[in-house]
Amino acid sequence: MILASLLVRNFRVFQEINLSFGPGLQLFLGRNAQGKTSLIEAVLFLATSTSHRTLREEELIRWGASAAYLRGVIQDPAGEHTIECGLEKKRKSIKVDGTPLPRVGDLYGCLRTVLFAPEDLAIVGGSPLERRRFLDMAIAQLNPGYIPLLHQFRRALRQRNHVLKRLQAARGDFGLRELETWDQSFVEYAAQVIYRRIETLDRLAPRVRNYYDGLADDGPLDLTYSLHVEKDPEAIRTCLMERLTRYRSAEIERGNTLSGPHRDDLIFQLAGKSLGLYGSQGQRRAAALALRLGEARLGFDQTGAWPLLLIDDVVYEMDNTRRTRFWDRMETTGQLLVTATDRGHLGAGVKPAQIFRVEHGSISPDGT
Repeated sequence: MILASLLVRNFRVFQEINLSFGPGLQLFLGRNAQGKTSLIEAVLFLATSTSHRTLREEELIRWGASAAYLRGVIQDPAGEHTIECGLEKKRKSIKVDGTPLPRVGDLYGCLRTVLFAPEDLAIVGGSPLERRRFLDMAIAQLNPGYIPLLHQFRRALRQRNHVLKRLQAARGDFGLRELETWDQSFVEYAAQVIYRRIETLDRLAPRVRNYYDGLADDGPLDLTYSLHVEKDPEAIRTCLMERLTRYRSAEIERGNTLSGPHRDDLIFQLAGKSLGLYGSQGQRRAAALALRLGEARLGFDQTGAWPLLLIDDVVYEMDNTRRTRFWDRMETTGQLLVTATDRGHLGAGVKPAQIFRVEHGSISPDGT
């Protein structure tokens, strides 16, 4: 999967850039705060309509402008297609090959990306929300129907919580039948979400373990889902319904659903110990890199095409040994967009296909 061209207007620091890319490693060089990460963010937004740096989309619009616009031409084994994203302060619109998408979720899979960024450390050592978000995004890019499923689950969760809050205020049995109705919807959608997560993790975990073994010498690294249940939709439904029954009184007292996909976690264990609690910074960083490498490999194995790899300011943090191991395991037959402050940060033997200079929100091919 190749991003052949990219047009960006009024996005972050960019007034307008219009770039063409080929296969292989595309290197973007520049000092800090010049626009390198904003470029990576623009490509990610084109692929997912989300940012890894902010939840406030109005922050993505260049200061003083009323709207931003992105356009990318993508080449993959199925042919060539164009993605356009228009972003205003109160709305956004997305088109693929000139046709507006009725749902943002329909965008997933058109341009599959894997992002390597310093923020990935939060997946390993941060809150469960970060790990759930990682897993959900990885699933969505390989299975676009997962986004509508998540929306259905979240709607059922909101409605169930609304009934629980009413029961909490009423302090009686009024509303219990309505709660039981939403129990059914909640369990149905929750079970599908959990099944997809466990199924994906079963395929992802061995790939991540193999990559970690190649990056470090202190494994094994194991990934497991926090809900220990047989990988069977009916078994998951039964487990969830039993939990709702068990926690009924506590949920009414708190006015909130206490178990389900919104509470689950992705568990990292290194040599049998919690990586988040006991791992060093270097071990967490290696695990984050292995996680992304495993995600990319899973995408290739499932689709036959490498995703676009976005590698933003993570290489310079490695020592020479780990940097060499990282590039030895990096698949470079597809396309990589890599940012760095110095070409030397890539390490010996890594040859970019094309080099760009980034300065004050301007990007141009390096003629040297």
